[in-house]
Amino acid sequence: MGRVVSPAFYLRLMELYVTIEELKQHLNIDYDGDDKYLTSLLSAAQMSVEKSIQQPLENCLINETLNPMLVHAIKILAGGFYANREPVAYAQPRPIPYTLSYLIQPFIKYT
Repeated sequence: MGRVVSPAFYLRLMELYVTIEELKQHLNIDYDGDDKYLTSLLSAAQMSVEKSIQQPLENCLINETLNPMLVHAIKILAGGFYANREPVAYAQPRPIPYTLSYLIQPFIKYT
């Protein structure tokens, strides 16, 4: 059986391009009780965007700052994870046009 690695391990290795404060502002959160959870969601969202575009986010830096489209994509994805903590929905889900896939599509690296 493989070794279980704590999410905190990845956070030490990965630079987060969206801060907790930026995500809390995006989600209209004004308390600190979920900060640790939000940090893990940011990490998962950032890793997911990176996997989706099939290249490291550092390849998408403009003057040492991540492209704003990708920053917003990370916020949208982390916000979705925060709002939908379970794998099922009891309403009919529908994608909202011009959001996550629209933002990351120009950055997908086809090999």
